[in-house]
Amino acid sequence: MANPITPKIDGVPLYPSESLFAKPMSRWQRVVASSGVAVVVLVIGVITYSGIVRAREAGEWVEHTHQTIDRTRATLSDLKDAETGQRGFILTGDEAYLAPYTNALTALAADTSALRLLTADNPVQQRYLDELAPLVTARLAELDYSIDLRRTQGLAAAVARLRTNRGKQIMDSLRAHVATIESTERSLLATRSTVEEYHSEIVTLVLIGGTLAAVLFAIVLNGLLTRYAEAQSVAARALTLQNAQLESQALELELQNQQLQEQASELELQQQHLYEQATELEAQNEQLQQQTTELERQTEELHLVTEALEGRTRESERARVAAEQAQLVAESANRAKAEFLATMSHELRTPLNAIGGYVDLMQLGIRGAVTPEQLDDLARIKKSGRHLLALINDILNFAKLEAGKVDFNVADTSLLDLVGGVEALVSPQMHAKGIRVVYERCESDIVTRADAEKVQQILLNLLTNAQKFTPSGGRIGITCAAADDVVSIAVSDTGRGIPADKLESIFEPFVQVDRHLATDTVPYSQRGIGLGLAISRELARAMGGDITAESILEQGSVFTLTLPRGTTVDASPNLAAIEQQGTGEAVDGVREARDPGGAGKGTHRASSAEISSPEHPEGLDS
Repeated sequence: MANPITPKIDGVPLYPSESLFAKPMSRWQRVVASSGVAVVVLVIGVITYSGIVRAREAGEWVEHTHQTIDRTRATLSDLKDAETGQRGFILTGDEAYLAPYTNALTALAADTSALRLLTADNPVQQRYLDELAPLVTARLAELDYSIDLRRTQGLAAAVARLRTNRGKQIMDSLRAHVATIESTERSLLATRSTVEEYHSEIVTLVLIGGTLAAVLFAIVLNGLLTRYAEAQSVAARALTLQNAQLESQALELELQNQQLQEQASELELQQQHLYEQATELEAQNEQLQQQTTELERQTEELHLVTEALEGRTRESERARVAAEQAQLVAESANRAKAEFLATMSHELRTPLNAIGGYVDLMQLGIRGAVTPEQLDDLARIKKSGRHLLALINDILNFAKLEAGKVDFNVADTSLLDLVGGVEALVSPQMHAKGIRVVYERCESDIVTRADAEKVQQILLNLLTNAQKFTPSGGRIGITCAAADDVVSIAVSDTGRGIPADKLESIFEPFVQVDRHLATDTVPYSQRGIGLGLAISRELARAMGGDITAESILEQGSVFTLTLPRGTTVDASPNLAAIEQQGTGEAVDGVREARDPGGAGKGTHRASSAEISSPEHPEGLDS
């Protein structure tokens, strides 16, 4: 029989050899190649999973047996702990030694219950537990009886009970039963451990055998696929060569066609370029004519503008000279005003302090006996003097602020200390008026970088304003907050409020909004001259902060002090030192609230008139 002709491509045989792998794969070979590995892996996986499940179940039973043994030993240990507590109490009579006994009772109940649950599937162990339960009850009863004997009849009776050996006999029986239960569980443990090892070995053998089978199958499949891939590669090479020849011919035709198109396009571009150049030359010529006309017009306008600027320059020079002269006059007037205010304040404070001193001498009776009516008159004189002295101090402080002669001792200070100190000063005065103070305590880690005394002066001023214009039965609130780089302190009240169009004007010097409305709630001696808020805002801004106000008529107002945020606190401000430096009218007002009848019994300490101390803060003036 003649040999079949082997297909060739470019002299190369399509099938290199005549072996099994030298021909195209049949249908069954393709089915085996595509699904054989999956079937092998599936079979191995099912057998392995079944073995793992059984091994896991065996492991769980082994763990179950270990738990049962542990609970059995724990039961015996609980009984020993109970005996230890009983013996300690019998020997000492101290109830503290019964702690192990009491704890053992609780643990024993838990352990025996757990043993019941763990051996629920084993009738033999359940029967042993049924026998063990009366012995446990009897042993506990014996322990309890001997403890009761020690409490009621003493050590001798309890020792005599112990010498009967009844407890030892019960305990020996308990140990025997516990040993039986543990021995049974250990037998189960050996059996279950053997089962667990058997299933583990089965899983291991299945994995090894399956792995070897999969490797062998993969080798055979790899041979089939490799030969099939070689045959397909040869056929693909033949097709590739034919396609390459066709593509080469097509490419040559396409290149020739493209060259013809490029030549035609180049001719069109050259023609269009010549036309565009001609058009562009015409447009440039026209544009040059327009630019020439525009330059002539701009030259004329520039000449006119130059003349106008020269005139304005001359006018600006005259205005600058006039402004400099006016500024010099204003600065001179301001210095004269500041010097006048300082001189007047000093000259007025001296006689006022003398008046206060003489009033104190008369109240003390040094100049002779004084009637109660005269004491009342002297008290009014002294109070009026303090009020006038506070007004003079405000004027002097404002003059110092305008002249820039105020020194600031800026440092990191806790808001908790600042606000708490001021709140302690004003609370008695507000409670005396029937005003409720709601102070939301500041967080201890909120720190501001400012002058502590100036901040307390500002807060004292804001709180005094709120107290003046809040009726009896009202509420004043104090809250603190902190943002990224600022801290804020808000003082709110339930007073009559401020009109929206006058919120900014209340911070102007000598401005008092609706002063005539304050006659019902603020005595004449407590009214200011409109400098308290102006001084407070200037102090806040000088420390890098500000004061803002919000108000709703007939509902109240909120004044918010903002200051730069600090990082650390070196020391808390000394409130006693601040008060000693002179709190002026505010401190005296607090003292009068604490002792309304003692206005004439103490010696008034005049304010130092220094801006660094929290002096008498004037009213809201609104």
